[in-house]
Amino acid sequence: MFCSSIPQVSQPLVGKDPSLGHQANAGKLLSIVHLVAISMNMHPKLRPLWQRALILPALTFLFAYKALHLPRRILPRDLKAIVKNWHYSMFWTLIKSGLTQAYIDEPCTFDITGKHLPKAQVNPEFRMTEAEFDQFHRDGFIGPFDAFSQEEMAQLRKEMLAVEKEKSQTYGFVTPRDRHLESARLWECMNHPAIVERAAQLLGQDLLCWRTQLFYKGPGAPAIQFHQASTFMVEDYLDPAIYPPRTDEMFQLTVWVAVDDAVPENGCMQFIRGSHDRIHKIKFGGDEGFYNANFSLDFDRDPERVVTMPVKSGQFIIFTERCIHGSPANITDRYRLAFNLRIVPTNVPVLTGKEKYRSVYNGGKYLLNNWGVALLRGEDRLQLSKTVVPPRLQQNSTEDCYRAAA
Repeated sequence: MFCSSIPQVSQPLVGKDPSLGHQANAGKLLSIVHLVAISMNMHPKLRPLWQRALILPALTFLFAYKALHLPRRILPRDLKAIVKNWHYSMFWTLIKSGLTQAYIDEPCTFDITGKHLPKAQVNPEFRMTEAEFDQFHRDGFIGPFDAFSQEEMAQLRKEMLAVEKEKSQTYGFVTPRDRHLESARLWECMNHPAIVERAAQLLGQDLLCWRTQLFYKGPGAPAIQFHQASTFMVEDYLDPAIYPPRTDEMFQLTVWVAVDDAVPENGCMQFIRGSHDRIHKIKFGGDEGFYNANFSLDFDRDPERVVTMPVKSGQFIIFTERCIHGSPANITDRYRLAFNLRIVPTNVPVLTGKEKYRSVYNGGKYLLNNWGVALLRGEDRLQLSKTVVPPRLQQNSTEDCYRAAA
């Protein structure tokens, strides 16, 4: 998670403070770490020895700074985030390994053997059986379930292809992220009771959508390596995106909807059964790659645990991002379109107090002026996150989408 070069700086980023006895060399170390932190997730890979020799003392300094509970207010923003949000185990893994290993996301665990009860009562039509409920908590995923007709997915497919290279009205640049904030059709699909009623049983009666993504897996598109997330610190590696009251509980779900038939040949989803029991470490370097990153996830790759999940057009699967997942390459000459939505209960704050959010592999810097969580089910009595109303009730929105897709 470190920058590819470390330019020289003429001024330390943290000034001298008599009360702390900061010396010039400490300022230089902080300058190095600050430059590293700014591009923490830019092309992560195994770094040359000379870079690691410069970075290790600086990380050790910040580790000690956190342990001594020294004031964070004097630190630059990125250093302040590291001291505040990194767990001691995150520091120690990097330092002990000589910057060859790291946690992929904020460390947490989950009891996959305990007894879990439904958190909401729903109509019998969408009620999960006890076996299905237990299966989800044991495996980390469940499905596929039926939701949409072929005609509905055909219309959504046209709309997705029409906006593939169009600038997002929410962010101002081309991105497949959060298109539900401008698409009435996508928002209506997300609100299908087959989806939200099952999510309610796993998370609770009051639900928010905090993020969506369109997936354009084109002909010949490469594999997406196995990965996982907890609080989505993986995208920025400085700040979490979501702040659950407890990280050892189920606090976020991803629903993945197949617009086209997803089969092994065009890159359907794959899961590592039971891998959501904890967040794993990564090793820098190797042959694998996740967008611009170069690392491999360190986990038991027993083939018996790998589950390949074909999904028909109009069906969906539910999983926790802590369950290790990925998808093979598309070796066909056709697109494999899909979309996902990420759901949290209303007691989980999302991107609080932020004006922007950084996610290099999803397009860079996202200004959050037009972003907000959207209520999927129930009520948001707590109001912990900025909220927006998607265009589901706007007149003529659907007609506009049809014309754009024609």
